[in-house]
Amino acid sequence: MKKLSLIFTLILFSQFAQSQQNQDSYEVLWQKAQKFDGKSLTKSALKVVKSISEKAKKENNSAQIVKALLYTSKYAMTLEEDVQLKIINDFKSEIDKSEFPTKNVLESYLANLYWQFFQQNRYQFYDCTKTEAIVDSTNFRTWDLTTLFKEISIHFDASLKNSSGLQKVNASPFKEIFSEQPGSKIYRPTLFDLLAHNALLFYKTSENTITRPADKFEVDNPEILCEAYQYTQFNLDSQDETSLQARALCIYQQLLQFLFPEPKLDALVTIDIERLKYI
Repeated sequence: MKKLSLIFTLILFSQFAQSQQNQDSYEVLWQKAQKFDGKSLTKSALKVVKSISEKAKKENNSAQIVKALLYTSKYAMTLEEDVQLKIINDFKSEIDKSEFPTKNVLESYLANLYWQFFQQNRYQFYDCTKTEAIVDSTNFRTWDLTTLFKEISIHFDASLKNSSGLQKVNASPFKEIFSEQPGSKIYRPTLFDLLAHNALLFYKTSENTITRPADKFEVDNPEILCEAYQYTQFNLDSQDETSLQARALCIYQQLLQFLFPEPKLDALVTIDIERLKYI
C-alpha cells in the first residue's frame, strides 16, 4: 500500500512539474505577451518579454535572446518618444555582452537598423556632403552618408566573423527572427547562409553617392564571369574599402567555397546564378 501511495505521489509531482514547465515554455510566454499586446497593454507585454529575455540568457538560447530584444525595441517605440538612439544603444550593449552566435545575429540586426534609418531619411543624406569630423560619434543621426555606410559595413562584416562556426549552426532555430520562405531550408540550411544573404541585400544596393577613392573598385574584369569552382579560387583583393560591390563579390565567393567540398546542387547552382546575374 505504501508503494502504491509513493508511486501515486510521484505521478502527481511529475504531472505538476510538467505543467509548470509548459507554463514556462517560450511558446506559452510569447502567447501571453501577444495577448497583452492585442489588448494594447504594452507595459504588461513588455514585462513578459523581459522575463523571456532572462530565461533565454540563462539557457543561452540565441534565437530567443534576439527575438526578445526585437520585441523590447518594438514596445519601447510605443512607450517612449525619440527612442531611436536608445534602441541602437541597447543593441550595442547587448552585443558587448553576447557571445557567438548571438553576437553575430545582433550585429546583423544592428547593421539593418542603420540601413533602415538611411532608407527612411534618404533625401536628407543626398543634401549633405561628407563632414571633416563626426558631429557626435555616439549619435548616428549626425553622420554623413560615407560614415553611416562604413558603420553598416563594419557590423555586417562582424556578423560573418567565425564563418566556419556559423556554417555548423543549423538555421532552423532562427526561423522565428528571420523571414522564412517556403523551401528555404534547401537554400539557407545554416546560420552562415542566412547572415550572408542578409548582408548581400545591403552590399548589392545601387546607392552610388558615397565618396570614393581615386582607385575605386570596378566590376570590369571579364575573368570573374567564370565557372563556380574557378570563382572560388579567384583573387578578389581590393584596396577600395568603401566598395560595396567588392564586398558582395567576396561574400558570393565565401558562399561557394563553403558549398564546394560537399556540393548541394540546389543551393550551389542558385547562388552561382545569383552571382552571375549580379556581375
